[in-house]
Amino acid sequence: MKTNISTAVIMVAGYGTRMLPVTAGIQKEMLPILNRPVIDYTVADCIAAGIKRIIFVTRPGTRALQDYYLGQPDLEQHLKRFGKAKALAELQEIHHSAQFEFIEQPADAGYGTGIPVRLARQHLAAGESILVCNSDDFLYRTDGQSDTDGLIRALTPGLAGVVSALEKPADEIGRYGVLALGSREGREVLTGIVEKPAPGTAPSNLANLGKYVLTPTLLDYVDNLKPDPRSGEYYVIDAIQACAREHAVGVYRATGRHLDAGNPAGWLEANLVLAQTKPELAHIIDRVLGEKS
Repeated sequence: MKTNISTAVIMVAGYGTRMLPVTAGIQKEMLPILNRPVIDYTVADCIAAGIKRIIFVTRPGTRALQDYYLGQPDLEQHLKRFGKAKALAELQEIHHSAQFEFIEQPADAGYGTGIPVRLARQHLAAGESILVCNSDDFLYRTDGQSDTDGLIRALTPGLAGVVSALEKPADEIGRYGVLALGSREGREVLTGIVEKPAPGTAPSNLANLGKYVLTPTLLDYVDNLKPDPRSGEYYVIDAIQACAREHAVGVYRATGRHLDAGNPAGWLEANLVLAQTKPELAHIIDRVLGEKS
């Protein structure tokens, strides 16, 4: 039975330093994957999974997301004036696809993934569980199914939250936070995360994807989160690990292709993967590769 989770929190307060210098002028989540911003693939997957309300936690002074999801009257008037009905309808479909809300993360609120979750909780109903996602990566599937839907469904009674993970080969797993697993009451649960383990020391082949379902029990740990002593950042995964020592935190094994557009190589890969699904673009890739050969 599917858990009734209708709110997603998407973290968009970072500076996108892995993609500098372009992110000095463009928010990283707005970088294009074909003709859509990368964040829109995550948003679409959330909506497909039944999410009705999406809270973006943003940096002060940014407007691109609001323009994209809430609309620009001047642009819509322009499209009407020049008879671009199809383009207008596509934009309006985006604007009405969910309830979009924006919370600014104050500059003095601290830094790290725990801060947006803590800020968003102030806008939740009592007892509400949420989905938490990053803004510059997504899981791509060709079978019409949704890993976000699977993650939400993985929250069953007795779990304080669920962590989404993806199997990685042994020669890549050391680049990720890797899940350590155990058993509680007959089901697989999280016992910890090992960050970038040395070769041969990874506790599993499951890489943390940074996508979570958090219940109020786990959100209490986020509220009490302390900064990392080395970086000074507030990491939501530290709250999840603290919770996992006292409560059952489940694991969802995703099956989609993880496309991380937060770095140049990953951004290129995401564009190529999506372009290959469109005949009018795939032949361009073939032509360019043919020229090089």
